[in-house]
Amino acid sequence: MSVQTDSGLNMSWKIEAGIAALALSTAALWVSNAEPVLNEHLPERLDHFSRGDYLSFDRDFTSGGVHCDVGVQRKDICFGVSPFERALKPGGYVPEKLPDMPAEFSIILNTDLKAESLETWRIGRSLVLVRSGTREIVDVMALGSTYRKSDASILAYTAIGADAR
Repeated sequence: MSVQTDSGLNMSWKIEAGIAALALSTAALWVSNAEPVLNEHLPERLDHFSRGDYLSFDRDFTSGGVHCDVGVQRKDICFGVSPFERALKPGGYVPEKLPDMPAEFSIILNTDLKAESLETWRIGRSLVLVRSGTREIVDVMALGSTYRKSDASILAYTAIGADAR
């Protein structure tokens, strides 16, 4: 029969206190390091296409043995021309004849983050920002058009007459 002494109880209490102190220290260290990440500014969601969007697409490459004017080379995506592109204008509407045409996921990932109320559609060689739940066009970027530099933005819209941003 063994008799437990006060020294055995003290030892057990010291171990438990040490474990609790270690857990609290770890939690405090995590909170002090996590605070800057939790308070970090989220990227701005745009309501228009940007210069970076235009430049993120590849031009003049070969995909599957076929020449491609514009697309995403690493994903083997080549954009073809659509007869509806010329009618696309900010403030207008996507023609009813066309089905809802959200852009491919890899195309959306290729562009800057857009406002939650907008959807990115691809029609031919144009990207179109459409107000969610409608066919209203907020912005259009003609990827096949030549562009010119203007301050911090590139006007890829010259073929369809959209305003500078």
